[in-house]
Amino acid sequence: MTRRTQPLVADALEQLPERCRRCLFWELGGTRPAEEAAQDVAHEQHVRKQAWVASRELEDGPPGTVLRQEGRVVGWALHAPARAFAPRAAPVPVADPEALLLATAWLHPDVRASGLGRMLLQAALRDAIGRDLAAVEAYGDRRAREWDCVLPATWLLHEGFEVVAEHPRYPLLRLETRRTVRWAASLEHAAHELLGRVAPRPVPETPTP
Repeated sequence: MTRRTQPLVADALEQLPERCRRCLFWELGGTRPAEEAAQDVAHEQHVRKQAWVASRELEDGPPGTVLRQEGRVVGWALHAPARAFAPRAAPVPVADPEALLLATAWLHPDVRASGLGRMLLQAALRDAIGRDLAAVEAYGDRRAREWDCVLPATWLLHEGFEVVAEHPRYPLLRLETRRTVRWAASLEHAAHELLGRVAPRPVPETPTP
């Protein structure tokens, strides 16, 4: 089964769920999207979100990741330097402006509990490392529910984030990029050690005519 991640660009918004296409909570500090919206309102919100994504592309690079499975979009994540997001959108406490903020993510119900959320997190980590940022931060919701704009705190903790600022409902969590680089280096070293201990098979001699 073919799965791949791609940068979030303005054109990719067309393939996201309708509520995600018109949500401006993190981007412009809008309210969380209602279950339904009038067609003209939904269109205006979608256009504003496209403009925000396009502006981030030009200034900082694509602000997120799209996950495809067999060519179909099954997930996406919004992540960019914390300073790129509307300050009033973030729950308290305040995120480190020099960290990459993993603002929100979504997975299609058909692929949940299959580890694909980790692919989105890994894409965010690669983005942070590529930008030479020290950490990925995220707000966790201790009472997360479907179609919310804030990630479940339990999932973030499960993936290795640690709470750096407490809040009754929305703690701020952090994952250091140097820690993940150390993990990757340790895994690579262990793989080389293992390969070094495996004796190579003798190459049979070619019979002399």
